Amino acid sequence: MKLSKMLAAAAAVLALMAFASTASATTLETNGVTQTGAVTLEWSLVGSFTYETTTGAFANTCSVSTWQGTTSVFTGTTVGGSVSALSVSNCTHSPIVISSKGSFSVERIGTTTNGTVRTSGLTLTVPVTIFGSVVSVTCTTSNTDLGTLTGLATGTAHLSVNASIICGGTLPSIRWTATYALTTSSGAGHAIGVVA
Repeated sequence: MKLSKMLAAAAAVLALMAFASTASATTLETNGVTQTGAVTLEWSLVGSFTYETTTGAFANTCSVSTWQGTTSVFTGTTVGGSVSALSVSNCTHSPIVISSKGSFSVERIGTTTNGTVRTSGLTLTVPVTIFGSVVSVTCTTSNTDLGTLTGLATGTAHLSVNASIICGGTLPSIRWTATYALTTSSGAGHAIGVVA
């Protein structure tokens, strides 16, 4: 192998190693304090949320929803744990049946205090309007990107949901859009951020 090819290969390996070493770890902080143990996160819906077809046709709207989950992984590429409570109510079409609450994870976005929130194992049956008729479809998540946690050092952090969830039968998937106020079990107004 020519020296120039060997040098190019070595440079490529060094570049990959440098990229790998700068990959961000993820740790949650509350009120500017890095957390080294379990953090219980609570989500409360702001306004209402919408389920619609991926083509933008109306499916369902709900105005009450809460989540709760506690981290069991405290630092790493992602942090997360199981969802312990999840409720959805006051919908245009009811009831929405949650047969499995699943788990959640948060992954830091670059060097910001924001994070990508994902969910797996969530299974829900949703009544939706399709061609003027109400039918129920069952939808599941598998490492599904829910949206972005906007981390703050003070004030109340928010989770902006803009997710495509896989369903079955007459509706292959639904688009879920919502905004949740995100606090810790220590009380409303606790700031949540994502740090290295």
